[in-house]
Amino acid sequence: TGFSESTDPVTLVSILNRYLAAAAEAILDEEGTIDKFMGDAVLAWFNALIPQLDHTMRAVRAALTLTKAVDVLHEDLAEEFHLSYGVGIHFGEAVLGLVGTQTRLEYTAIGNSVNIAKRLQEQAAHGQILISHAAATRVRDYIEVEEITPVPLEGLEQSVRVYQLLGLSQESKS
Repeated sequence: TGFSESTDPVTLVSILNRYLAAAAEAILDEEGTIDKFMGDAVLAWFNALIPQLDHTMRAVRAALTLTKAVDVLHEDLAEEFHLSYGVGIHFGEAVLGLVGTQTRLEYTAIGNSVNIAKRLQEQAAHGQILISHAAATRVRDYIEVEEITPVPLEGLEQSVRVYQLLGLSQESKS
C-alpha cells in the first residue's frame, strides 16, 4: 500500500509485473496452476488438473525458486522498488470449479485448505516461506525447517502448526 501511494500507476504496474512474472515462472516451471493474481499476490495450486504424486515437493521447489528469483530481481531494481513478499504452503482438499454468477464465472479452488495457505502467506515475513505441518509432513525427508510459534490464522478457531522453510535437505540436493 505504501509503495502504491508513492509510485505513479505506470511504474507501479511495471514493477509489480516483474514480481508476478518471477512468481509465475517459478510455479509454471514446477507444473503448477496459476489460479489468479490478486493485486501483488499469486494463488496457485498443484496436483490438479493432472495428478502429481510429488505435488507438495513441487510447491516447495517453486517457493524456493521464487525466493532466488526475487534476490536476482533486487540486484536489478533500485532499492525503492524492493517489494516485500511471503509465501504460504499448505496441503489439503479443495474443490475446483466454476464460482460466480451467470454473468461472470471464475474457475478457482475453494476450501479451507486454500484459506489456510492464504493466511500463512499473509503471516509470512519478508522473504519467508511458511509451510503448515500438514504439508511439511509430506516432504519432511527432503526439507529443512524450523518450527515457529503456532500461528493464529484469521477466521480459524484453532492455531495451525507452522514451520519456516529453510531449504532442501542435503539428501534432496544430490
